[in-house]
Amino acid sequence: MKSLLKCKQAQLGSLQTIIITLVVVGTVLGIGFLVLEEFADQLEAGTAAQTGVNQTITALAKIPTWLSIIVILAIVGILLAIVFSVLPRAGTQV
Repeated sequence: MKSLLKCKQAQLGSLQTIIITLVVVGTVLGIGFLVLEEFADQLEAGTAAQTGVNQTITALAKIPTWLSIIVILAIVGILLAIVFSVLPRAGTQV
Protein backbone atom coordinates (compact mmCIF):
# COMPACT_ATOMS: atom_id res chain seq x y z
CA MET A 1 0.00 0.00 0.00
CA LYS A 2 2.87 2.39 0.83
CA SER A 3 4.46 1.81 -2.58
CA LEU A 4 1.15 2.69 -4.23
CA LEU A 5 1.01 6.00 -2.34
CA LYS A 6 4.64 6.80 -3.24
CA CYS A 7 3.85 6.12 -6.90
CA LYS A 8 0.86 8.51 -6.81
CA GLN A 9 2.91 11.20 -5.08
CA ALA A 10 5.61 10.94 -7.72
CA GLN A 11 3.03 11.29 -10.49
CA LEU A 12 1.46 14.31 -8.80
CA GLY A 13 4.95 15.78 -8.42
CA SER A 14 5.45 15.49 -12.16
CA LEU A 15 2.16 17.36 -12.63
CA GLN A 16 3.57 20.19 -10.51
CA THR A 17 6.71 20.27 -12.66
CA ILE A 18 4.66 20.42 -15.86
CA ILE A 19 2.51 23.25 -14.51
CA ILE A 20 5.52 25.30 -13.40
CA THR A 21 7.18 24.76 -16.78
CA LEU A 22 4.08 25.91 -18.64
CA VAL A 23 3.74 29.00 -16.45
CA VAL A 24 7.38 29.90 -17.10
CA VAL A 25 6.98 29.35 -20.86
CA GLY A 26 3.83 31.48 -20.90
CA THR A 27 5.54 34.27 -18.95
CA VAL A 28 8.60 34.25 -21.21
CA LEU A 29 6.38 34.33 -24.30
CA GLY A 30 4.37 37.24 -22.92
CA ILE A 31 7.46 39.26 -22.09
CA GLY A 32 8.97 38.34 -25.45
CA PHE A 33 5.88 39.61 -27.28
CA LEU A 34 6.02 42.91 -25.37
CA VAL A 35 9.70 43.39 -26.15
CA LEU A 36 9.24 42.55 -29.84
CA GLU A 37 6.24 44.89 -30.12
CA GLU A 38 8.14 47.77 -28.53
CA PHE A 39 11.10 47.02 -30.78
CA ALA A 40 8.89 47.04 -33.89
CA ASP A 41 7.31 50.36 -32.82
CA GLN A 42 10.72 52.03 -32.60
CA LEU A 43 11.82 50.94 -36.08
CA GLU A 44 11.04 52.98 -39.17
CA ALA A 45 7.87 51.89 -40.96
CA GLY A 46 8.38 49.77 -44.05
CA THR A 47 11.98 48.81 -43.36
CA ALA A 48 13.22 45.27 -43.67
CA ALA A 49 13.95 45.17 -39.94
CA GLN A 50 10.38 46.08 -39.01
CA THR A 51 9.03 43.55 -41.51
CA GLY A 52 11.27 40.88 -39.98
CA VAL A 53 10.15 41.69 -36.44
CA ASN A 54 6.48 41.65 -37.49
CA GLN A 55 6.95 38.26 -39.19
CA THR A 56 8.60 36.94 -36.04
CA ILE A 57 5.66 38.13 -33.92
CA THR A 58 3.24 36.46 -36.35
CA ALA A 59 5.17 33.19 -36.27
CA LEU A 60 5.45 33.17 -32.46
CA ALA A 61 1.74 33.93 -32.05
CA LYS A 62 0.96 30.30 -32.95
CA ILE A 63 2.77 28.91 -29.90
CA PRO A 64 0.29 29.98 -27.16
CA THR A 65 -2.54 28.17 -28.96
CA TRP A 66 -0.70 24.90 -28.30
CA LEU A 67 -0.26 25.48 -24.56
CA SER A 68 -3.81 24.43 -23.70
CA ILE A 69 -3.45 21.23 -25.72
CA ILE A 70 -0.16 20.44 -23.98
CA VAL A 71 -1.79 20.97 -20.57
CA ILE A 72 -4.67 18.64 -21.42
CA LEU A 73 -2.31 15.92 -22.71
CA ALA A 74 -0.10 16.18 -19.63
CA ILE A 75 -3.06 15.87 -17.25
CA VAL A 76 -4.49 12.93 -19.20
CA GLY A 77 -1.12 11.21 -19.17
CA ILE A 78 -0.73 11.60 -15.43
CA LEU A 79 -4.29 10.45 -14.77
CA LEU A 80 -3.72 7.36 -16.92
CA ALA A 81 -0.51 6.62 -15.04
CA ILE A 82 -2.38 6.86 -11.72
CA VAL A 83 -5.18 4.61 -12.96
CA PHE A 84 -2.77 1.99 -14.29
CA SER A 85 -0.78 2.05 -11.04
CA VAL A 86 -3.97 1.25 -9.09
CA LEU A 87 -5.03 -1.64 -11.31
CA PRO A 88 -3.55 -5.01 -10.32
CA ARG A 89 -0.90 -6.35 -12.64
CA ALA A 90 -1.10 -9.79 -14.24
CA GLY A 91 0.42 -12.47 -12.04
CA THR A 92 -0.01 -10.58 -8.77
CA GLN A 93 -2.74 -10.98 -6.22
CA VAL A 94 -4.54 -8.19 -4.44
